[in-house]
Amino acid sequence: MDGIALRILREGLKQDAAVMLASADRASLRLVEGHPGSVEAAGFELQRVYNVLEKAFERVCEAFENHFEKKGDYHEKLIERLSLDLPEIRPAFLPPTARASVRELKAFRHLFRHAYDLELRRERVEPLAASAADIASEFPRWIEAFVTRVEAGL
Repeated sequence: MDGIALRILREGLKQDAAVMLASADRASLRLVEGHPGSVEAAGFELQRVYNVLEKAFERVCEAFENHFEKKGDYHEKLIERLSLDLPEIRPAFLPPTARASVRELKAFRHLFRHAYDLELRRERVEPLAASAADIASEFPRWIEAFVTRVEAGL
């Protein structure tokens, strides 16, 4: 990867970070509002946080590995792939300490998208909203740590 491609990747990831942070903030706000449907509105924002995170992961894969096949347990394999340090290709993007939280968000997104008869419970959504806020606030640091490691290898 050259410096220009890395700069483009970094800027795209920074835009993803802004969207994630806004969605995480809206999820927390919806939970505080407490009106009918506020938990579901928070759920929408939480699944959006994961969707943006997954798109960011895809950006990294495409930038360094040219592709990532979307079949089978694609979502889990993407998390695993971004956790790998691949010498001479790219460093790991996803810190080991964040994997469990990202997986919880992925599981929620799956439930939210595929459950036909779903009534969200505030006491289950609130900790997930806190976790999403942590991920969104840490994401810019993941970007900078990753870019710094890539630059060191250029």
